[in-house]
Amino acid sequence: MFRNSTGILSRTISASSSSLILRTFTTKAPKIYTFEQVKNLVEHPNDKKLLVDVREPKEVKDYEMPTTINIPVNSAPGALGLPEKEFHKVFKFDKPLQDKELIFLCAKGVRAKTAEELARSYGYENTGIYPGSIAEWLAKGGADVKSKK
Repeated sequence: MFRNSTGILSRTISASSSSLILRTFTTKAPKIYTFEQVKNLVEHPNDKKLLVDVREPKEVKDYEMPTTINIPVNSAPGALGLPEKEFHKVFKFDKPLQDKELIFLCAKGVRAKTAEELARSYGYENTGIYPGSIAEWLAKGGADVKSKK
Protein backbone atom coordinates (compact mmCIF):
# COMPACT_ATOMS: atom_id res chain seq x y z
CA MET A 1 0.00 0.00 0.00
CA PHE A 2 1.27 3.48 -0.75
CA ARG A 3 0.05 7.08 -0.55
CA ASN A 4 0.59 9.25 -3.59
CA SER A 5 1.22 12.99 -3.58
CA THR A 6 -2.51 13.78 -3.37
CA GLY A 7 -3.02 11.64 -0.28
CA ILE A 8 -4.78 8.88 -2.19
CA LEU A 9 -4.15 5.38 -0.90
CA SER A 10 -3.50 2.72 -3.50
CA ARG A 11 -3.28 -0.97 -2.87
CA THR A 12 -2.72 -4.01 -5.05
CA ILE A 13 -4.18 -7.33 -4.00
CA SER A 14 -3.19 -10.73 -5.34
CA ALA A 15 -5.20 -13.89 -4.89
CA SER A 16 -5.32 -17.52 -5.97
CA SER A 17 -2.28 -19.76 -5.95
CA SER A 18 -2.91 -21.13 -9.45
CA SER A 19 -3.39 -17.82 -11.16
CA LEU A 20 -2.43 -14.31 -10.24
CA ILE A 21 -5.25 -11.83 -10.03
CA LEU A 22 -4.31 -8.21 -9.55
CA ARG A 23 -6.79 -5.55 -8.64
CA THR A 24 -5.91 -2.00 -7.85
CA PHE A 25 -8.26 0.31 -6.06
CA THR A 26 -7.89 3.71 -4.54
CA THR A 27 -9.56 5.47 -1.66
CA LYS A 28 -9.19 8.99 -0.46
CA ALA A 29 -7.36 9.54 2.79
CA PRO A 30 -9.56 10.15 5.86
CA LYS A 31 -10.22 13.75 6.79
CA ILE A 32 -8.26 14.89 9.82
CA TYR A 33 -10.32 16.91 12.30
CA THR A 34 -9.07 19.62 14.64
CA PHE A 35 -10.34 20.46 18.11
CA GLU A 36 -12.27 23.45 16.74
CA GLN A 37 -13.96 21.37 14.03
CA VAL A 38 -15.01 18.70 16.53
CA LYS A 39 -16.18 21.37 18.98
CA ASN A 40 -18.36 22.80 16.21
CA LEU A 41 -19.81 19.32 15.51
CA VAL A 42 -20.63 18.82 19.18
CA GLU A 43 -22.25 22.26 19.45
CA HIS A 44 -24.09 21.92 16.14
CA PRO A 45 -24.68 18.21 15.37
CA ASN A 46 -24.80 17.37 11.67
CA ASP A 47 -27.05 14.56 10.39
CA LYS A 48 -24.41 13.62 7.82
CA LYS A 49 -21.56 13.25 10.34
CA LEU A 50 -21.23 10.98 13.34
CA LEU A 51 -18.63 11.12 16.12
CA VAL A 52 -17.59 7.58 17.05
CA ASP A 53 -15.75 7.04 20.33
CA VAL A 54 -13.84 3.76 20.01
CA ARG A 55 -12.67 3.52 23.64
CA GLU A 56 -13.84 0.66 25.84
CA PRO A 57 -17.11 1.19 27.78
CA LYS A 58 -15.25 1.41 31.13
CA GLU A 59 -13.21 4.31 29.68
CA VAL A 60 -16.35 6.04 28.44
CA LYS A 61 -17.81 5.85 31.98
CA ASP A 62 -14.96 8.11 33.14
CA TYR A 63 -15.86 10.71 30.52
CA GLU A 64 -18.47 10.52 27.78
CA MET A 65 -18.00 13.11 25.07
CA PRO A 66 -21.31 14.75 24.06
CA THR A 67 -23.03 13.58 20.85
CA THR A 68 -20.79 10.52 20.37
CA ILE A 69 -21.71 6.89 19.97
CA ASN A 70 -19.48 4.21 21.46
CA ILE A 71 -18.24 1.33 19.29
CA PRO A 72 -15.18 -0.10 21.11
CA VAL A 73 -12.53 -1.12 18.61
CA ASN A 74 -10.60 -3.49 20.89
CA SER A 75 -13.50 -5.59 22.16
CA ALA A 76 -15.67 -5.29 19.03
CA PRO A 77 -13.38 -4.83 16.00
CA GLY A 78 -15.91 -6.38 13.60
CA ALA A 79 -18.88 -4.34 14.80
CA LEU A 80 -19.39 -2.40 11.57
CA GLY A 81 -19.46 -5.70 9.68
CA LEU A 82 -22.43 -7.00 11.66
CA PRO A 83 -25.89 -7.17 10.08
CA GLU A 84 -28.11 -4.27 11.20
CA LYS A 85 -30.31 -6.32 13.55
CA GLU A 86 -27.36 -7.97 15.26
CA PHE A 87 -25.56 -4.62 15.59
CA HIS A 88 -28.64 -3.12 17.26
CA LYS A 89 -28.97 -6.10 19.59
CA VAL A 90 -25.34 -5.71 20.74
CA PHE A 91 -25.07 -1.90 20.92
CA LYS A 92 -28.69 -0.83 21.58
CA PHE A 93 -28.63 1.78 18.79
CA ASP A 94 -28.89 1.65 15.01
CA LYS A 95 -25.89 0.71 12.92
CA PRO A 96 -24.46 3.82 11.21
CA LEU A 97 -25.43 4.16 7.57
CA GLN A 98 -22.59 3.96 5.07
CA ASP A 99 -23.44 7.37 3.59
CA LYS A 100 -22.62 9.11 6.90
CA GLU A 101 -19.16 10.39 7.61
CA LEU A 102 -17.82 8.52 10.61
CA ILE A 103 -15.30 10.54 12.63
CA PHE A 104 -13.29 8.35 14.97
CA LEU A 105 -11.76 9.33 18.30
CA CYS A 106 -10.33 7.50 21.29
CA ALA A 107 -8.14 8.42 24.27
CA LYS A 108 -5.02 9.60 22.43
CA GLY A 109 -5.64 8.91 18.73
CA VAL A 110 -4.05 5.50 18.15
CA ARG A 111 -7.20 3.36 18.24
CA ALA A 112 -9.07 5.95 16.20
CA LYS A 113 -6.79 5.26 13.23
CA THR A 114 -7.26 1.49 13.62
CA ALA A 115 -11.04 1.90 13.80
CA GLU A 116 -11.04 4.13 10.71
CA GLU A 117 -9.13 1.49 8.74
CA LEU A 118 -11.53 -1.22 9.92
CA ALA A 119 -14.52 0.91 8.93
CA ARG A 120 -13.12 1.26 5.41
CA SER A 121 -12.74 -2.53 5.21
CA TYR A 122 -16.49 -2.77 5.91
CA GLY A 123 -17.40 -0.32 3.14
CA TYR A 124 -17.47 2.98 5.01
CA GLU A 125 -15.64 5.24 2.58
CA ASN A 126 -16.43 8.63 4.10
CA THR A 127 -14.33 8.70 7.26
CA GLY A 128 -12.43 11.07 9.46
CA ILE A 129 -10.16 10.99 12.48
CA TYR A 130 -9.82 13.33 15.42
CA PRO A 131 -6.20 12.49 16.34
CA GLY A 132 -6.19 14.71 19.44
CA SER A 133 -9.04 12.62 20.76
CA ILE A 134 -10.23 12.79 24.39
CA ALA A 135 -6.84 13.87 25.77
CA GLU A 136 -6.79 17.05 23.66
CA TRP A 137 -10.54 17.54 24.01
CA LEU A 138 -10.33 17.71 27.80
CA ALA A 139 -7.05 19.70 27.83
CA LYS A 140 -8.66 22.41 25.67
CA GLY A 141 -11.84 22.71 27.75
CA GLY A 142 -14.05 20.35 25.76
CA ALA A 143 -15.74 19.10 28.91
CA ASP A 144 -17.61 22.41 29.03
CA VAL A 145 -18.83 22.18 25.41
CA LYS A 146 -22.52 21.37 25.05
CA SER A 147 -24.80 20.69 22.11
CA LYS A 148 -26.79 23.76 21.06
CA LYS A 149 -29.32 21.71 19.10
